[in-house]
Amino acid sequence: MSARSRPGERAAGDLAGSRIESQSTAEDAISALIARDGSIADYLGPKIAQCEARGSIPQLGTAEWEHLDGGDPRKVGAVFVAAREWTTITSLRRWKVLDEPRQAETERLTTQREASHAVSTALDWTKQAGRPSFAVLQRRRGVIV
Repeated sequence: MSARSRPGERAAGDLAGSRIESQSTAEDAISALIARDGSIADYLGPKIAQCEARGSIPQLGTAEWEHLDGGDPRKVGAVFVAAREWTTITSLRRWKVLDEPRQAETERLTTQREASHAVSTALDWTKQAGRPSFAVLQRRRGVIV
């Protein structure tokens, strides 16, 4: 808190700092998810490859999967594939939640840009170009610029 702000208020710098902090927190969380998912994929990948050596792996819960023998590695491989897919889907959902503040900021900036373009196109710039500048007005008034 700055020396000028009242108790209970945040200084402008504090707000900017918290925005940067929350952005880096979200980026850290996304990086952690990517690292976690990478380690899960690294763990499951070789196991799935071993199971695929016996043939194609059916989707978990299908009739083809149910007809596999209990000792068939493809039956367990289907569980590994489902776990890998679940991890990916869960991560995508989390990234969406973590990325919402960034999307909101992008939408806000887009709205501001569109509003500024609307204002600039509404003004007749040919009339504005014919008006004297501030410096010209000052010279006409006898003020040295």
